[in-house]
Amino acid sequence: MAKPGTLTADRTLTAGIKLLEALSAAPDHRLSIADAAASAGIEPDDLPAVVDTIGALSDRMSGARAAIETEDGWIHLYGDAALLMPLRLSVEESVIVSHMIDLLDLNPATRQRIREGLMPDDDGDAARGIAETSRYGSWLAQLTEAIQDGVRCQITYRSLADDAARTRTVDPLRIDDEQGRAYLIAWDVERDEERRYRLDRIAGVTFTDDSIAPHEAPMRSTAESLRAHGDAARLVAANEETMRRLTWSGIGKIEARDDGSCAFTLYYSSKRWLFDQVLAAGGNLQIVEPQELRGELRAYAAELLASIDG
Repeated sequence: MAKPGTLTADRTLTAGIKLLEALSAAPDHRLSIADAAASAGIEPDDLPAVVDTIGALSDRMSGARAAIETEDGWIHLYGDAALLMPLRLSVEESVIVSHMIDLLDLNPATRQRIREGLMPDDDGDAARGIAETSRYGSWLAQLTEAIQDGVRCQITYRSLADDAARTRTVDPLRIDDEQGRAYLIAWDVERDEERRYRLDRIAGVTFTDDSIAPHEAPMRSTAESLRAHGDAARLVAANEETMRRLTWSGIGKIEARDDGSCAFTLYYSSKRWLFDQVLAAGGNLQIVEPQELRGELRAYAAELLASIDG
């Protein structure tokens, strides 16, 4: 054990994790000073520093703190906020956490301890999962920091409707995962409304000197956002099998027809995306209305054919 009063920051963190593990497993979450020190691998005289460190930790979003006290020769952990429960991350989660760990100023032993405690046991599965995390893009760490610290950002982003990426000034609010996609939910400062940005389409993030402003954010899902801001079209799927394959968030009212086809409303944000989906369906999807959209689809298809022939 280290001599009293000589704990480094890494050593204090490691001791704090061990102490929380021991308190989580102890009856009534209560340990004697001697048992607590032995569990943490430190001298009893160093326990106050470790306890103070644990008590000072807080969730940056909610402000919740670990409730831990030393009294009459005992250390007691109150409530459930700081209990360490068994946890194994999924393959995708483990790759993201591994990346975040590498950004922290921890010694190799501490990093390895966290990895061994959280990561999946099957290394083969971990290797296969790396490609799946491409949906988080390259700016997850910076955006998470901006959300936690309340920093206004400028992001470079190209939507499906844009010919080129452009800069948007946003107040980042949260990160959402939905149907295999990761989104930044943010307040578009120029438009003065909530918007969703796919993380894998964000090409750059720059922190500004401004803090985010309070917003009455509606906390919309992708489907709700499309209904609020997207365009609507009425489509027909040739059969139920085709309909079942469609997993788009913007699908609205569905009507089964006597001939086995299905009519449905679709809310969308990009005409180019919609046209590509209809053409890729090989005749199993048709745009019914509005009529002008059908004409635009024909013109779009003609341009594609012309580019191929050219």
